[in-house]
Amino acid sequence: MTDNGVRPCRSSPAAPHGVSPEQRAVLETRGRRSIEFGAAWCIGGLLVAVVTLGQAQGAGVQFVVWVPMFYGVHRIVSGFQLIRKSREFS
Repeated sequence: MTDNGVRPCRSSPAAPHGVSPEQRAVLETRGRRSIEFGAAWCIGGLLVAVVTLGQAQGAGVQFVVWVPMFYGVHRIVSGFQLIRKSREFS
């Protein structure tokens, strides 16, 4: 079957690697927001951990106060992965 230049209704020409510039922009925006959100969780979690551990004074190990920082790091890493993915397609 040959391409005669006729496309199905409402279809657009395929972008390189099947990703349009708009999709790349969305991926990069989502990645940046994820990094910002993760940084906020890290900073907030660090503040809670410092205050809580300062008040506890040797009351034992407190895992719960570290969870927001781990979540923040996870969001930062996933944000960088989204940005890298958006740039691979360009």
